[in-house]
Amino acid sequence: MTMVNCIRFTPTQGCEEDVFRETSRIFKTLDGALEKRLVALDEGEYASVIVWKSVDHFVEVLNRDIRLIDVLKPYVKPYDDGEYFHAFSGPTVDLSGYT
Repeated sequence: MTMVNCIRFTPTQGCEEDVFRETSRIFKTLDGALEKRLVALDEGEYASVIVWKSVDHFVEVLNRDIRLIDVLKPYVKPYDDGEYFHAFSGPTVDLSGYT
């Protein structure tokens, strides 16, 4: 079963190039990912969206010493709640059987 992981964040003014460079560097190390995208959202906000081959591949990356959020934190401004990233993840649902 595949897994999807999404992380939303807003780069600090003038740090978009740093975010793009670091995200590209980290994405190249994600062997267990089927798809990796950085999506531009509204007003300078971005989301990292990764589709993993399995939950095990996702957990393996979570247990690494260097994770995307650790690398990007110096270039990201916090949200009003004090968090630098808003994230969610979960297994995908195959809807082909319902159509």
